[in-house]
Amino acid sequence: MTEDVQAELVELNGRIDSIDDPREGYALVKETIRRHEAAGDDIPDDLQRLEKAMEVECLCASQGR
Repeated sequence: MTEDVQAELVELNGRIDSIDDPREGYALVKETIRRHEAAGDDIPDDLQRLEKAMEVECLCASQGR
């Protein structure tokens, strides 16, 4: 993983931590993934894992957990 991608993930995690609604965090992750796809870049594994984790967090929140 490049330093740019690491820095992007650190910033993204910081933004997610400051948000109360997991749906907003999930939207940020999806936006980041779309930017990578639009640029023709591979989606970093850590970003894919973060997407799945945010998806689970959204599901849990929607079920009142």
